[in-house]
Formats: sequence, structure tokens, C-alpha cells
Amino acid sequence: MNAYIGYSTDKDIRFQATSGGIGTSLIKWLFEKGYVQTSISFSFNSSTLKYDPKLIYRYEDYEISGSIYQEIDIINFIKNNTHKIKGSFVCFSLPCQTRAIRTIVERNGHSAFIIGLTCSSQLTLEGTKFLLKKIRLKEDEVKLIKYRGDGWPSGIRIDTRSGNHIFLENNSSIWTSIFHSRLFVRKKCLMCSNTLNLHCDIVLADPWLQEYKSSETIGQTMCVCYTNKAYSALNDCFNDGYIHMSPIGYDKVLESQKSTINRKESYAVSCNIINTYYNILQNKIYRFFVLRLNYFSLHCKLKQRFEYWLLKRTGQMSK
Repeated sequence: MNAYIGYSTDKDIRFQATSGGIGTSLIKWLFEKGYVQTSISFSFNSSTLKYDPKLIYRYEDYEISGSIYQEIDIINFIKNNTHKIKGSFVCFSLPCQTRAIRTIVERNGHSAFIIGLTCSSQLTLEGTKFLLKKIRLKEDEVKLIKYRGDGWPSGIRIDTRSGNHIFLENNSSIWTSIFHSRLFVRKKCLMCSNTLNLHCDIVLADPWLQEYKSSETIGQTMCVCYTNKAYSALNDCFNDGYIHMSPIGYDKVLESQKSTINRKESYAVSCNIINTYYNILQNKIYRFFVLRLNYFSLHCKLKQRFEYWLLKRTGQMSK
């Protein structure tokens, strides 16, 4: 496991990206050196509030969107557009998408370079719409939603058609509570323990360690190479001046994701309990009280106590 921490040497990429911009700089390097000919970019659609994927064939058409906290059916998008892929292919991928994307692309005669993202869970679009309701903003007033980027750890930015800008921090805000409420995740998110995206070529992570949380404001990227081609590409990208990086212990990467790893492990060994938990979260009466009658804060407290109990019950609390 070759693990590093670093950032893009392009100040704009580093600032606009989720954390450090190594993933974006790697895509730029792969395009400019001719190693890939196709990738995926995303554009915000204000009429649907969704990010729409599109195939691109040069880095100049790539839009830096940061992390996108809404579910996108990227697997079916790729499946329906394999005839448009040219040459080698690169894209970002969540753990639940990686193997399917690689299989689809390679079965159609293209090599695939998968830049994996660590993942605690992914939200449905309903989570974003609930946020708009909580801040009393009508959906048709939204011009842009950017979930991450513009510094670190940053937060969600909403631009309105009237020219206003709303910002909610990534930590300690109503958006934080919505993201961690578990009310807007698919069942598969509660059944997944692949936090570190083990089937990609290289995985990227936020450095959720005290030494970075207390001082970092622009962003740095933790990354782990799982394949030889990722190791070679990352080091060549560094030698060509696209990124700055230094080695870091793999144990530091694990430590940075410890809370998510432990929570998912406690879920994984408690399948029956989690199945009941999910059914409660999706119960129409329960959701009516929580989402319509303003018991959301109470739900978050109950959720926190439940997960604390589950960590103790499964022995993950001491790890």
C-alpha cells in the first residue's frame, strides 16, 4: 500500500476541488500526456436540481464540481454510452460503482483507470430538497448547488437566481445533520463496508486528522495506490510538476476514516438490526413525523444514541 498526502500545484484546481485537487490534476495529466481519451464531467441542471453526467474528450471540457452528494446513476449512463467512449477511459467512482464501471468499459474494449473516492454514504436528491425546505428556499429559485470545494473543509454553497449566495458549513450545520441523518440513503449504503474503495486503481480521501482539521483551509488529498499503473501515474504526475505529495503511513489513512470504518463494521455484523433500522427510517408514518412535523432534531439525537449503542455492542468503540 503506497499512501501519500498532497495537493495540486495549480492553485485554482486546489481551491475549487473537494480536498487538495490531486484527482482533478491526475485527470488533467492523463489527458495531456495522451494516456486517456475519454472521461466524465458533470454539469448542474437547475431545472431538476441534479448533476448531469457527460462524456468529455479533452481536459478543457472538464468542470470541477467537487463532491456531489446526490445519487447519480453513473453505471447506466456508461452502459448506455459505451459506443461513444474513445480510447482509454478515466473517471471518479464510489465503492459501489467501481467494479461495474471497470467491467462495462473493459468488456467494450477500452482500458479503464478508476479514481476511487472514500465514501461514508450517498444521499438521494430528497436530502437536498429537504435542505431547501429547512432554509425556506424554493426549488425554482436555485441557480447552482455546489456541495464541496472552494477551500477545505468548506461546505454546501447555493447560488440563487436573484444573485444571493447561501453557505452552510460541511461541519456543524443543518446540512451536516441532514447528511448524517441516514434518512436519505439507499439500503445498500447501510450494507456496505467498503469505505476505502478497494477495487479502484487509486483511492482519494479527506485528511480527517486533528493536525489537518486544526490548520488546513485550502485542502490536501490523502491517496492510496492499489495498482502498479496508479503508482506509476501518480509518481509521473508528481515528477511532471502537476502535484505536490509526500509519503504518509497507510495507518494514517485508516485513522482519518476511522469513524466511518467502525460504524460500517458495526452495521456489517448486525444485519438483522440494520434491516429493522432501515425499515423504521423508511416508514411513512415515521418520516411524516420527522420530516413534516419538525421532529428532525429528535430523530438525529435518537440516531446518534442508536449508533453509539451499536458501536459498543459490536466492540467497534474500542478500535
